[in-house]
Amino acid sequence: MIKKILIGILAFIIGIGIAYYSESFFRNLIQDIFQWSTSDNIKFIGKNFYVFSNKLYFTTFGIGFLILTLENLNQEVNQMLKNVVISILIFGIILIGISATIANMKVVECTACDNGIRNLHWNEINYGLIIGTSAILSIIPSLIRIIIRRKKASVQHRV
Repeated sequence: MIKKILIGILAFIIGIGIAYYSESFFRNLIQDIFQWSTSDNIKFIGKNFYVFSNKLYFTTFGIGFLILTLENLNQEVNQMLKNVVISILIFGIILIGISATIANMKVVECTACDNGIRNLHWNEINYGLIIGTSAILSIIPSLIRIIIRRKKASVQHRV
């Protein structure tokens, strides 16, 4: 039990570290999705300056990595890789979907835009919310598998 707790704490810290080092990558990716999904109808203006994303971003990455680690603790390598790939694919699909939806909503809501091009400040996008939501939703399959595994173990324990 103590081993699982220590592994969990370490996984949470590693998840936060991954979030910290991948922050600028995801910011640039979301900006690219905003432009791509609107056929370049979004133009970013101002200075692209940021200090850190909100705490939701770091926390969700930590929790996501924690849950993914705990789910795969006693799995075979093939199953572990399958679970990780599925989580990453779900994360990517949701990230693209949320970003594209928000970007198109921003273009649609702009009634005074020149030629349909929306000027958007770099920090008008809530990057932390987009990435955090994507991270939380991507671990739902892992949570479901953990819950099913626990229910099976408790049923077998009773018998």
